Amino acid sequence: MIRRPLITALFASAGLWLCATQTFAQQSQLAPTVETERPAPVGPEQLVLQQASNASRPPPLGSDMFRSAANATSSASTADSAIDPSHIMRPGDKLRVTLWGLVNEEQELVVDPQGNVVVPGVGPVRVAGVTAARAPAVIEAASRRVYSSGVQIYATATSAATSQILVTGPVIRPGAYQGASDEALIVFLQRAGGIDPDRGSYRRLRIVRNGQALANADLYEFLRAGALPDVSLHNGDAIVVEEQGSVIAVVGDVRSAYSFELLGQTGLGAEIMRYARPRPGASHVAIVGVRDGLAYSAYLTLAEFADFTLVDGDRVQFETDSRAPSVLVRLEGAHSGGSVFSVPRGTTVGSLLQQVAVDPDADMESLHLRRDSVRVIQKQLLNEGLDRLERTTLMAPARSSGEASARASQATFVSRYIESARQIEPLGILSLNGRDPGSVLLESGDVIVIPRHSQIVSISGEVLAPQSMIATENRRLSAYIDDAGGFSPRADRRRILVFRQDGQLRTGGMVAPGDRVLVPTKQESSLLPLIGDVAVIALAAARLSR
Repeated sequence: MIRRPLITALFASAGLWLCATQTFAQQSQLAPTVETERPAPVGPEQLVLQQASNASRPPPLGSDMFRSAANATSSASTADSAIDPSHIMRPGDKLRVTLWGLVNEEQELVVDPQGNVVVPGVGPVRVAGVTAARAPAVIEAASRRVYSSGVQIYATATSAATSQILVTGPVIRPGAYQGASDEALIVFLQRAGGIDPDRGSYRRLRIVRNGQALANADLYEFLRAGALPDVSLHNGDAIVVEEQGSVIAVVGDVRSAYSFELLGQTGLGAEIMRYARPRPGASHVAIVGVRDGLAYSAYLTLAEFADFTLVDGDRVQFETDSRAPSVLVRLEGAHSGGSVFSVPRGTTVGSLLQQVAVDPDADMESLHLRRDSVRVIQKQLLNEGLDRLERTTLMAPARSSGEASARASQATFVSRYIESARQIEPLGILSLNGRDPGSVLLESGDVIVIPRHSQIVSISGEVLAPQSMIATENRRLSAYIDDAGGFSPRADRRRILVFRQDGQLRTGGMVAPGDRVLVPTKQESSLLPLIGDVAVIALAAARLSR
């Protein structure tokens, strides 16, 4: 036998599911003149607390370039590949020269330290300093001075010389790495596992040759505009990553939520906005940090933040902290003309309806709203009821081993029911329940539903012949039940639900045109039939709410 608290909890959950569209509407009738606002923007003090409690900071801007490099092999590919036609030939580069006709020979030639290749039968030909695209023509011209037209000549650059490049500083795997001289410094950084996100600088990198700085690189400019130093790396060159500078953590309404490194010890907010790119709705910025050894916070507009001086360790959160002066609402049902309206904030349902041509067959008594904020609360109520059901089922004590085994089996079915119930999404229906539409404020996203007068009454659930039928004025519920074949043996005759078109429950035993009647299953003492019955009721409720 199942204890009454468990059965009560099951039916309480079913009731929440069944009445998801009308329960909150009934609760809301006490004060329908108050607009249901979305949560107010978080104030500066709350933002500071939120940021202070979040000790971790976002990854550095640019770290995505090295995400896979940290675990990748550090060796460069040694396979020959097509060479860039604009590559400037230098010692160590390779060309393939083929002679056929009176002379048949093929050789792969390496540019020597003097910048020459030795062509068979021709001698040294200087190719250093010319592009890979022009090198074949240089070789052919030199060969023509030796060979007649009976010898055909074909030459092509096959690969660039590999160089040993040193990568040092705060990187994951400092060391020497082989690579082509025309490869970008990003490639060598990737072979070294990337820049250490906690110590290395993404903004101050140097290319050093023979102890002298040859060029400087800022990876932020590479990410923003693809700009890197135009340097051909030589054997023994070093890529030096400097120590990380001042870092600002950025979160909130931005397109790039990263930790940003400043070029100097301090920087202006405009520098951060250039790379973080606030979203169009962002209006304010909260800053929390340390100044003179003391905790510091500020809350600024975007314009003020652009001129604000940031220091190392500051945390910045961009916020949408302003309300639009208008709201966007939709109109469905018995009306003519447009369906979407942008109206000033503070507009009521009644004032909007005065601008609309309502059809003659509109059922204004069943006028109702679908509201997102109501839907969220209805979903919360449903989940709370399911949580109570879950606790009642899983934590109920067993008095014997047999009862414990039975409860374990029953708990599996209840868990499945709860899992299915959590997938239901309420519609957020808010009934006016006869109140003046001119006293109900509109929210952005509201849908005003104007049902049409209906001649139909629908009957479902535990009746012998569920059906829809033409309504008759002043006809009682019992007469419609009889027309549907009467109650089934499992009908709960004390809990019959009559829904109006606006989702409200009708009482008094009367049925009006447009109503929907649901006859639930009566309570059983066994859990297994009860779960099935609750599921049927819940599914019927989902159909009725559509």
